[in-house]
Amino acid sequence: MTDEIRLLMVDDSEFFAEMTASTLSEEHGMTTFWETSAEDALTFLDDTEIDCIVSDYEMPGANGLELLDMVTERHGDVPFILLTGRGDEEIASKAIAAGVSDYILKLEVVEDQQYQQLANRVESAVTQKRAQRRYELLVNNTPDAVAQVSANGEFIAANPAMADLASVSREELLGSDIVERLPDGIGDEWLSVGRTAIETGESQRSETEFDDRYFHNIFAPVDIRTERNTFQLIARDVTERVERERELERQNERLDRFASMVSHDLRNPLDVAEVNLSLLSEQFEDPPEELDRISGAHGRMTALIDDVLTLARQGATVEDPEPTDLEPTVEQVWPYIETGDAELVVEAEGTIEADGARLQELLSNLFRNAVEHGDASEIRVGRVDDGFFVADDGDGIPADERSEVFRTGYSTTDDGTGFGLAIVEEIAEAHGWSVAVADSKSGGARFDITGVTYC
Repeated sequence: MTDEIRLLMVDDSEFFAEMTASTLSEEHGMTTFWETSAEDALTFLDDTEIDCIVSDYEMPGANGLELLDMVTERHGDVPFILLTGRGDEEIASKAIAAGVSDYILKLEVVEDQQYQQLANRVESAVTQKRAQRRYELLVNNTPDAVAQVSANGEFIAANPAMADLASVSREELLGSDIVERLPDGIGDEWLSVGRTAIETGESQRSETEFDDRYFHNIFAPVDIRTERNTFQLIARDVTERVERERELERQNERLDRFASMVSHDLRNPLDVAEVNLSLLSEQFEDPPEELDRISGAHGRMTALIDDVLTLARQGATVEDPEPTDLEPTVEQVWPYIETGDAELVVEAEGTIEADGARLQELLSNLFRNAVEHGDASEIRVGRVDDGFFVADDGDGIPADERSEVFRTGYSTTDDGTGFGLAIVEEIAEAHGWSVAVADSKSGGARFDITGVTYC
């Protein structure tokens, strides 16, 4: 034991009480006190806090079990070890029924000098009580609704949050029926899942909507195959999480509608312009430069529409990422990028949680950026502790421009749309990742994608 144990020894034999208290103090490091009657013990306890009481059973006046009753009434549940003079079943039965922490034959302590055994029993009782108090403190102060429920639906124990959920006092809740206390079928549902936990011996989970709130529930079997099967119920209010998820779903739907609108309302007039430009071009044997500039403007508008659509759709939150092998994904993307003579080096083994299609889009934009804007001849993909990086040996990005590269419309070339790295950031944020730019070892640009979960 690392914490000091304060013990009260009660025995009508002054010699035995003092000797036992001294032995437990000197040989087992306890702070001990002793009294010779139940009445004196109660007076002592009124002024002194004790971790455990060791008491003789047979004493003049009140006996040991009667002392236990009086202590419980005045001071609550204090670990109590009973010393019995006889080892008969009647005394043992009475002791258990009275709620003693343990009992031991007094003759074993006196004749066999079993003070070590007594010390072990004291330490065990105090350890269990302290653990119970810490648990009760945690349960009583947690915002989660916690209860222990029997297989027949009776509330055995409950914390204040569970009582608030049932809209009754804690005293009213204890001993009542879960089905009756929780309306709208919630009690029936929770009891059914709890019984499944008891029958299977395995924890169960469920989601519940109740009184305009949402709860994530855990049902853990406590006593299995005993006379009183029970389960522990923990109901956590996840209303904020559910509402946030639903808002994200609404945002994603709005983004999708926006993307569809852009595709329909911009592409149609652009197609009309392209057709008319083609008809106009047929009227000239040698088309003027103005038509070439119009055609170039149409091409740039097409690229802008494609990038705006990509930006809108890639920004939707990734709700169901799947295990995605990083190295094969990188190698699948590379052949579809116009990289010229640039070479790819992959040092990124591992499986991450991601949307595979959007991960490919992210890599595609980084590869294009390296080749088209950085004039890179080698692109390297590697792994870091919580993510991966894409580095090149190109021109790099000046330090004073790094805060601008992810801004929509930023481009270092006349024919660039300025959406490529903005799309990269959108895809990263949609996954809950972060992206940052720095210098690579070869002097080019390095993009670190972090916050990634490896499987």
